[in-house]
Amino acid sequence: MADQGSSRQDIWTSEAALTLLGPLRLMDKAGHDLTPKARKTRAVLAIVALSRGPVPRFRLAELLWGDRGEEQAKASLRQSLYELRGLASAGLLTVNRESVALGPKRLSNDVSSFEEDLDAVEMADRLQEVQWPPLTDLDDLTPEFDEWLRTERTRLSALIQRKGTDAADAALSSEDAASARRIADALEAIDPLDERAAHAGVRADIALGDRAGAHRRTERLEKRLGDELGLKPSQETRTLLESRAARFPGSKVDEIYSLPPHPAVRRKWFFPLLLIGALILAAGAYLLLRPSTAAAQPNIAVLPFEEVGQKTQGYFATGVSDEILNLLSHEQRLRVLGRVSAEEIAQRQNALETARQLGITHLLDGSVRTAGNRVLVIVTLTRVSDGAQMWSEKYERQLGDIFAVQGDIAKTVASRLSQSFGVSSTRTTTPDVYDRYLAARQLIRERRENPLNEASDLLKQAIALDPDYAPAYAELAQAQMLLSDHPTNYGSRPLNEARAEATRLARKAIQLDPNLGDAYAAMGLLNIYDKSSLPYYRKAVELSPQRSDYHRWLGQVLWISNRFDEGIAEYRRAVELDPLWGLNYDHLTGALLFLGRDQEAHALLRRFLSLSRDDRAKLQLLRSFANAENRLADNLRYSQTLEERFGDERLMQFYLANALGWLGETRAASRHAAFDPMTIAILNGNLEKVVAEAKALGPDFWDRANFWGSARLLLLMGRGSDLVEIYDRTRPAIQAGQVDITSVAVPELVLALQRAGRTADANRLLATYAQNTSQLPQAGLGGAIRTVNEANIAALSGRRDEALAKLDELSRKSPLSLNQVPPISLLKNPLFASLNGDRRLAAADERLRAALNAERVKTGLSPIARDTWIRGNGALLTKN
Repeated sequence: MADQGSSRQDIWTSEAALTLLGPLRLMDKAGHDLTPKARKTRAVLAIVALSRGPVPRFRLAELLWGDRGEEQAKASLRQSLYELRGLASAGLLTVNRESVALGPKRLSNDVSSFEEDLDAVEMADRLQEVQWPPLTDLDDLTPEFDEWLRTERTRLSALIQRKGTDAADAALSSEDAASARRIADALEAIDPLDERAAHAGVRADIALGDRAGAHRRTERLEKRLGDELGLKPSQETRTLLESRAARFPGSKVDEIYSLPPHPAVRRKWFFPLLLIGALILAAGAYLLLRPSTAAAQPNIAVLPFEEVGQKTQGYFATGVSDEILNLLSHEQRLRVLGRVSAEEIAQRQNALETARQLGITHLLDGSVRTAGNRVLVIVTLTRVSDGAQMWSEKYERQLGDIFAVQGDIAKTVASRLSQSFGVSSTRTTTPDVYDRYLAARQLIRERRENPLNEASDLLKQAIALDPDYAPAYAELAQAQMLLSDHPTNYGSRPLNEARAEATRLARKAIQLDPNLGDAYAAMGLLNIYDKSSLPYYRKAVELSPQRSDYHRWLGQVLWISNRFDEGIAEYRRAVELDPLWGLNYDHLTGALLFLGRDQEAHALLRRFLSLSRDDRAKLQLLRSFANAENRLADNLRYSQTLEERFGDERLMQFYLANALGWLGETRAASRHAAFDPMTIAILNGNLEKVVAEAKALGPDFWDRANFWGSARLLLLMGRGSDLVEIYDRTRPAIQAGQVDITSVAVPELVLALQRAGRTADANRLLATYAQNTSQLPQAGLGGAIRTVNEANIAALSGRRDEALAKLDELSRKSPLSLNQVPPISLLKNPLFASLNGDRRLAAADERLRAALNAERVKTGLSPIARDTWIRGNGALLTKN
């Protein structure tokens, strides 16, 4: 929409071209082959060409020579860079003592060509030249580089599929079905599971009169989805062949993945209820998605700006648009769409239509061109209702004045929308510092250990250059916590060490800028699963009211405080602000399932599946539903698909380990649990290691006492005294308000204290546990947890019949609600030792085993025999 100026391909005369889609090849403009002979030298070139800005030399050494000593790795890297000296002397590479980057002269490559707006014929021709997978000659260099390569291949596949399907849709709109089919055929070879590409191919086949070809294409897709993912094609795919509109690209995907019917729906009522539900859902979607009028409250989406001129792999331009978004978000009478949803809108060919669906009234987009110390920003504001440009402006400044440019743009947008723009503190720094800050922030969003480490290094450099730049401290504090070894985080740094460093950084950020929402969010992240973080998140939301992640984090803290209605309100606000961010839906739907509001949760799930094009987010959400609804086989299927399709990052390994753990496949689960030593010890039955890890955690142990059943295993081992010891070491922190007593009041500790003769302490903690249980809902997942807790309380209080009645009730309604990770027989659970000998406990236990075996059979696993089940201790249930 905005005037982008000259094409990026015309900025410099390229003196060499790099092929990345296939074996790496480097050719000069005369056609001479300049490809480095050494594979690791070629890998250096690939990393630099595909990276987001300068690559630190230590990072290159880590990826390619991590098995060598530091000095030897540095020497090996120097040798590789010496082989690339010709590129450096020609201005195609920039090599200094700290980093390696693309040079001022453009080194063209075949990946960047797909980032351009190509017509259908050009796209079809380019796709014919693609050899898949990229960098085929660089596999199996080092484990670290292999991980990087998997991630890049996933990213490149997503880029090519998105650009290709957009071009195919455009070709069908202009009745060029032949080009659309060429594109679809090429995309199928790259990713045979991409459903949108298959849709374009089917429409093209039918438009060309080849209905048999359309049938074959649909059958191929259905077989692959079933064989590889265990999924069914969407409804659109199943009906496309029968539709006269198949030749046109306008139809939408109603469901990317088929969902199982709700367990409560009887078969004879399924189709009538499905029809009624569809009508209700359509009406609800209209009410949820209908555009609001601009007069009521303008709703603006700030799309990522395009970067031209000197290349920073897009993070500088994206950072500029992010800062404009942040400034606009302080205007209380202006709604600003979250950045994740804005990014997805920008990727769609029909951006205006998508914006209308989401109730967006205006789009702001633009470009950033840098040359030397000058920056040119071109901005356009578009009215969504009719696509009219309301205004377009150019801002040319010294690079150091970029902060003033951002402020000018934000004020102009608000003024053009007839809004007042409140005074906000503009945080300025030097271009070098800002460049590092933007690059780091982009890396942090990846939520993986290596990018987080790179981001930390960049932020430390920024702080060294400008010790008064508060945003760098706040961002570094968040990075440090994300790098901790807590099972829900992404790194290996000890939690206490990470928290101490993050605390210092966050407090420094607040000291430098008391009005910086990021700083308070960082303080909240220090104890994200503790009520003590509540005031910090409230302050962050107050200062940055349109940051959806801050509303989501606030919702989490309210949730663990049993303030369910307030938590759901914050989750809803997060979804409203960023309606295409899957993580927001994950929290909101999970909360609704917890409260037993299943229909509402499933309606939101279907809404997200129909709106989003993010396959990863869709699979994660489907996995969450399977997990919450005790569909263990589906949980494993989705978790395996996520791990296979989206690399070996820690979160995907956690999903898979957790899914295997629920099914009793503890040995297999341990192979995916390298992120946490205690988890490995539990799953492998290394019980002494469990004790050592628990004691080493100290007060932090209670944050994960029920994670993988660690407190239960200590009791099973006869090591209840160790639980008591950890509790005694934690008491000063409890009294000082540093540890929430509700996290310590777990039934295993109550039993350990009872056995130690410390009745008063046991009763005090049991009362806290009972009070917390009384606040849980009566229905849904929370209701099942409440029933289990009430059985625990009754057993610990000597009310034998009440405990047995609770277990009997739940085993009949939802037996897998009694399952644990690792699974354990109710007859072996130390909390129910006083109930042994009663046939009601044995019957409930048999229902649990039967339900677990039913899920195992669905996955192809053999059932667990009763003698194995009863003998098991929950740590080593299966031997595979």
